[in-house]
Amino acid sequence: MEIITCKQNTPEWELARLGMLGGSEAQAIAANGAGLKTLVNKLVAERLTGRAEKGYMNSDMERGHEMEDEARNVYELETGNTATKVGYCKLDEFVGCSPDALIGEDGGLEVKNFKDSTFVDYLFTGKVDTGYEWQCQYCMFVTGRKWWDYVVYNPNFKGRSLIIKRLDRDEIAIEKIKVGIETGKAMIKAMMEKLK
Repeated sequence: MEIITCKQNTPEWELARLGMLGGSEAQAIAANGAGLKTLVNKLVAERLTGRAEKGYMNSDMERGHEMEDEARNVYELETGNTATKVGYCKLDEFVGCSPDALIGEDGGLEVKNFKDSTFVDYLFTGKVDTGYEWQCQYCMFVTGRKWWDYVVYNPNFKGRSLIIKRLDRDEIAIEKIKVGIETGKAMIKAMMEKLK
């Protein structure tokens, strides 16, 4: 795995991710169905045009980006772990991910900054969204890590602002991801070859 040093959400980072099967789409990759086909069309378009298709962004997502450093700092204070920021982790010419941080030799970090009502729901259910679970497993596959800390942060909740849930590497999930990646790679290669 190659770590590309760049700041996330910059033009350099966008270029590193261009046309790549990534962690945000891990659930579609693992499902290996219609969602993967849609994703492959997007990735082939990016490879042909050299332009990233702009994804959906709402105010919650913008707030999440703005608060990520704060959440990472609070996580470090609470756990004593050093959360090392990385730009882009590239496994090969088709596969990569953008972890929120890597921890030591074995771990990683995924940070979510939920709005108040979503945070309350998480306080009571403690249920990690399936898509986020797949994203964490995908990052473990790409980076070769054994565990990932899924962190939910909202500073409006004093004394309960940070919730950490450790997710262990799940080899059954990783196998599904691998199969989806191989399917996705084959589709991208075939489409690029046809369009030459």
